[in-house]
Amino acid sequence: MTRDDTPLTGANETGCALEATGLWVRARVDRPRRHKDGLLFDLRPLDPGRAGCLTAFLSAAFIQQIQDASGVLLDADGLAGEHMLMLTLVVDPLLGVRGQIIGFDRGAFLPGWVEQDAAVRQALKAAYLWQRQHDLPLPRRLRRVFLIEPDDGALHPLGEELARWWACGAIELIRHPVAFEQPGSVAALRHAFDCAIDQYEWGSLDLVIVEPGAGFAFRALSDDGLMRQVAVLPVPVVTHRAGAPTLIDDLAFRSFDHSDEILAFLSGILREELRRADRPRLAAIAELVEAPPAADATADTQPFVQGPLFD
Repeated sequence: MTRDDTPLTGANETGCALEATGLWVRARVDRPRRHKDGLLFDLRPLDPGRAGCLTAFLSAAFIQQIQDASGVLLDADGLAGEHMLMLTLVVDPLLGVRGQIIGFDRGAFLPGWVEQDAAVRQALKAAYLWQRQHDLPLPRRLRRVFLIEPDDGALHPLGEELARWWACGAIELIRHPVAFEQPGSVAALRHAFDCAIDQYEWGSLDLVIVEPGAGFAFRALSDDGLMRQVAVLPVPVVTHRAGAPTLIDDLAFRSFDHSDEILAFLSGILREELRRADRPRLAAIAELVEAPPAADATADTQPFVQGPLFD
């Protein structure tokens, strides 16, 4: 677990983590049970012919983080079975070496998400909201684009390319960063769409793009209230699909797996706008209005007479 030159200061202290960054393991999770304010599990090899068992602990704080991110209440019995887990190894003077679970593969929560999403989808269909975005016409122009993007300080290809389009004068880009999968992310997303509708009503807006970036589950993008807000938006919403299924991807006007596909879709709108623009006519107008006025042959011979400033 350690290299010869790794300092071992404090290694005998209770709860000293030997692997701070964690390691991914696939194991069979057995005997989920309460322990203090968290949960204990027995982790066993997938191969039944191999012996061994590691006790692993799931803290209450991490349980709360999982529930906030996934939107699913954690059921200890439901976690039994085969899972991919991220662990750190901890030395306890009484219990010896045990694992501390610091990460779960999202597959452990998919059944709960599917059940939740099915209920929201059915409610939206009953309210005749599910098809609203799908029935909107394709934008005829692309002047103003509202981009909801991650507030994570990282560079994202879609946002960077749209910023280049903006710098070139092809579009006007309104960027609205949101901290996805953080406490209050649903409220932040609803505020972002409120800003989009304000832009539409008080100015103009042609398209809204949702770029969630990298993350665990993006359960905020399946929130019932947010879906109803998106459904009635009179502007097409385009999404970059997240790693896990979300309702907004099915509800939106269009959804794409890759940012290049979104850029190709936008380029198609610009190309069609250019085709309809009648460029020969525009070139003739530009030549007409930008041509210098004809010189007056009598300008040098006529004396200048100051006329009245007002009629």
